[in-house]
Amino acid sequence: MKIRDILPAVLAAVLACSCVGDDPSAGFQEDDTLRIDIKGYTTFSYDPLSCQKSFNRDNCEFRVHSDNMSDFYSVVLEAFPAEVGQMVNGTASWTTSNNLHTKKTTFEVLKLEGDKVWLWSSRNRIAMVVQILD
Repeated sequence: MKIRDILPAVLAAVLACSCVGDDPSAGFQEDDTLRIDIKGYTTFSYDPLSCQKSFNRDNCEFRVHSDNMSDFYSVVLEAFPAEVGQMVNGTASWTTSNNLHTKKTTFEVLKLEGDKVWLWSSRNRIAMVVQILD
């Protein structure tokens, strides 16, 4: 077999592998835990014993943070998430062990269930679950 005969198969395999990670993990939409996942890894999640959550309808801001604010994630959206498939611009912020990160991006509303919203930015691979509080 000559290299030109296997080249199309190799190219197809490379292209297929490059698409991995374009969607949040398979279980992301099955879990309603308030959390932020960055590139497939949970960076911060809500623990009712040591965390608080807040929501500001006027600013369309969702926030989850530890009691002492040392760890948190938040997102400020330009429009209220109202339907699945909606694309909405926003700014996400979150902490890691040694840094504060902020990223302007576009989120897709993946799921709306009760007062919870699942958001996904394919460009930055940021997935989060936030809660609308009254």
